[in-house]
Amino acid sequence: MYQQEIERISEELYFIAASPVTRRLRAQAELLSQTDVPVLITGEAGSGKTTVAQLIHSFSIRSSFPFMRVKCAALTSDLLENELFGYEHTSPDGRPESTPGKFEQCAKGTMLLDEFDAMPDVVQRQLLKLLESGGFVRGGGQNPIRPSVRIIAATSGDLELAAREKKIHEELFYRLSVFELRVPPLRERHEEIPLLLGHLMNRLAQRYGVPAPRFSSGLLDACQHYAWPGNLRELETFAKRFLAHGDEGAALRELGSSPDHGFPSNGENGNGRGGNGRTITGVYPPHRHTPGERSSLKLLVKNAKGEAERSAIRHALEQTRWNRKAAARLLNVSYRALLYKIQEYSLAPSAESARLFGTDGTRQAR
Repeated sequence: MYQQEIERISEELYFIAASPVTRRLRAQAELLSQTDVPVLITGEAGSGKTTVAQLIHSFSIRSSFPFMRVKCAALTSDLLENELFGYEHTSPDGRPESTPGKFEQCAKGTMLLDEFDAMPDVVQRQLLKLLESGGFVRGGGQNPIRPSVRIIAATSGDLELAAREKKIHEELFYRLSVFELRVPPLRERHEEIPLLLGHLMNRLAQRYGVPAPRFSSGLLDACQHYAWPGNLRELETFAKRFLAHGDEGAALRELGSSPDHGFPSNGENGNGRGGNGRTITGVYPPHRHTPGERSSLKLLVKNAKGEAERSAIRHALEQTRWNRKAAARLLNVSYRALLYKIQEYSLAPSAESARLFGTDGTRQAR
């Protein structure tokens, strides 16, 4: 029924346009794909900025060439410069060697610079030169390189404020923001939530090899009234938990509702129909899982719990400016347990946090 609103971008990536705002966004992406100028994509974390960038790439004449994404906030200045522009060096036996950067590897394709406003000053200057002249010189090199690359920048921050505070070069800001696409948060397209949940659930059930439970009308109402501050990422985690547990009461409580309060279940009865004639989409009778399905569900539960735990730990660390002892107290766990979890989830402070506070929350001298 809704297949016309689900657009396949790649094997695992889909763009769903089931509301006026996302249909307009899709039309804008298709229009911009016909040009070759930089595009700025803004929106809250988890709202789907990367998906929109890949949609533009898939519509363009560059679609048969690479699409690459670089997380600018995840690397230090030197590492990010080398990652993007490459470098030349001398091997141990004295021979000159060169390491191509992402811009060369992405030749004729599309490069997404995610959270580009976290880019250090020296890298911003390099990027500005590339936008102005179409070329750059590798670190330690002399010969100009001119890869034909479509540049898309994305951010969840306030760029105008960053420009006023001189955190990004004004000229770079203007060059990247000629065409801007805003990806709306999920709370502004709540009518899409039933379709998004159904699509996510089917994909997850396929991945884990288990039957896909469905959602009752009461649970769907609760989902559509919930704000989803984590946007699509939070929605996917919610779907994973519901697939793993199938507990509607727990799902309603997670959304700030309950089976007895909040959003009514429209007079559902045991024949699978509500009093208003809507089909009830909950699993009825309960499905008995085979051993193989139980194994897949255990893995799903572990993954869902891991995502929630990782998010909670990172939030506590950022709240305490990466003071691990303070974060352990905030989480009410032992210091040793926290260190183990930091290692297990490969957590590390952003380049800016490390510069300002080190890795233990102590403000660094300037």
